[in-house]
Amino acid sequence: MRKMTVALCEEREAYRERLAEYIMHRRGGQLKVYTFSERQVFRERRREQPFDLVLLGTGFEKVVAKEQEEGLYIYLAEAPDWPREREPSIFKYQSGEEILRCMFECYLKLGRVDTSVSRREKEIIGLYSPTHCRLQTPFALTMAQMLALEKRVLYVNLGEWAGFGEWFQEEYHRDLADLLYLISDYGNQVQGLLESVLHSVNRVDYIPPMADAQLLCQTRAEDYQALLALLVEKTEYDVIFLDFGIMVPGFFHLLEQCGTVYGVVDQGAMARGQRMQFEAGIVKSGMEQLAGRIEYVSFSRAEERLLEQEPVPRQWLYGALGDRARSVRCMKHGAG
Repeated sequence: MRKMTVALCEEREAYRERLAEYIMHRRGGQLKVYTFSERQVFRERRREQPFDLVLLGTGFEKVVAKEQEEGLYIYLAEAPDWPREREPSIFKYQSGEEILRCMFECYLKLGRVDTSVSRREKEIIGLYSPTHCRLQTPFALTMAQMLALEKRVLYVNLGEWAGFGEWFQEEYHRDLADLLYLISDYGNQVQGLLESVLHSVNRVDYIPPMADAQLLCQTRAEDYQALLALLVEKTEYDVIFLDFGIMVPGFFHLLEQCGTVYGVVDQGAMARGQRMQFEAGIVKSGMEQLAGRIEYVSFSRAEERLLEQEPVPRQWLYGALGDRARSVRCMKHGAG
């Protein structure tokens, strides 16, 4: 897939090199960054090679900064209350992750079409709890972190009241609902859709879950299908992890497309009844093969209590949940 070219123009060496290093570390597969400390050098290079994005920082304020056919010029603002005449702009003294999201958000407005298709083979993992086990999402996040040690992983939470903002101490300006809206508005061939909402934790990229859980059921089945198509066709991830908190529209069809399906269930007679009814529903939908592919995972009360002692998601990988994730994965794929 073609890489977007970024010109980072900034006189301050420390800032320039740190930001360039971060961009290449986080999005080196999508972006190629060129750095400039002198206006004349930038102008000469621009004549030879157009850039998709040009970031104008200290010392480059007087460069003609306007949208042109060959790219988009964005100011790196010194203060949040940057003058309106200098737009678009990104406040430069914030996290590199937020700068990246803002870059792609600005780029979206150009509506540049990307007709390329990813050739990277992907494993799609689906996870659902028919008994609504409270360890479902902790287990899913733990397995995603485990896989991210060796692979590029995207985690998508399709659940109610996921609690991510509190868990990760993050404030989300865009979430899954916004991404679905963008896909319906732009289609899945416009560059920057996913990247404008993407966050990361412990090597795992993730889309913030919907803040308004009512929208999960109000979203159409074809919109969820378009989301999965975007993730499969337009990204370079090795693993796409779908954590289903509820049976969203088109649920069984989405689950059927997962190469690996985990069912997290509680123990006990009542939970067995819920599991049996869930399996009966799959068969009634004409998906007997899907029912036979689900690998069930359950936790004891002692393991649930251990979670209360390990409340930080970044630590789950090295505790009881990490041990369980590794054992479940090894049972399917072998120790190697």
